[in-house]
Amino acid sequence: MEDQKELVVGGYRFDRLSDAGEAALEIEKATYFEQRISGRSPENMLAIYDKVLDERIFVTPVGWEYLKFLQARLKEEGIDADRIRPIPLYHTFHFQKVDEQENKGVARERIHPSTKKKMTTADKMRISVIMNVILVLLVAVLFIITLNGENANALNYRKAIQNQYASWEQELTEREKAVKEKEQELQIEDDKEAATTSEAAEDTPDGT
Repeated sequence: MEDQKELVVGGYRFDRLSDAGEAALEIEKATYFEQRISGRSPENMLAIYDKVLDERIFVTPVGWEYLKFLQARLKEEGIDADRIRPIPLYHTFHFQKVDEQENKGVARERIHPSTKKKMTTADKMRISVIMNVILVLLVAVLFIITLNGENANALNYRKAIQNQYASWEQELTEREKAVKEKEQELQIEDDKEAATTSEAAEDTPDGT
């Protein structure tokens, strides 16, 4: 019963604990991003939304709900719907049934008498030792990947997300700086044009 409760996250019941764990992480990711984008301009919010889609930060229905929330928020902030990308779903939702005749053939193959030579106890022990060694190596490799990998997981997802967002924030800051510099250039040009017009008006004799 306890396992059944652990499979339910955000109103969704998952088939695997690993998927439920990923969904739980995505709730924390959504909270993290919501804190960071608060007060941002609509254009910066759109840039962050695009980055989240590109990096596949959210891959469960729980995360997709947050993306839908961002879509609605961007529209409220005045972003055109055509500029808001749809949420890509990297899943297949159609499951094709296996042909019954094929199943019967597989069943007949399973009950067909085996002609293979039976393994001795020594052979079984040797295979068991080899399999155990392989499993130990796989566990060690997976543990190293978990510690050093770039993907967010139960051990390092906070650090990975923070580092990832920091790089995005730097890009956004540089973009804002470039926009401000362009605005200043345009303002200077407008001031020069206004000054030239004013001087021309002063040089023109009255009544002409």
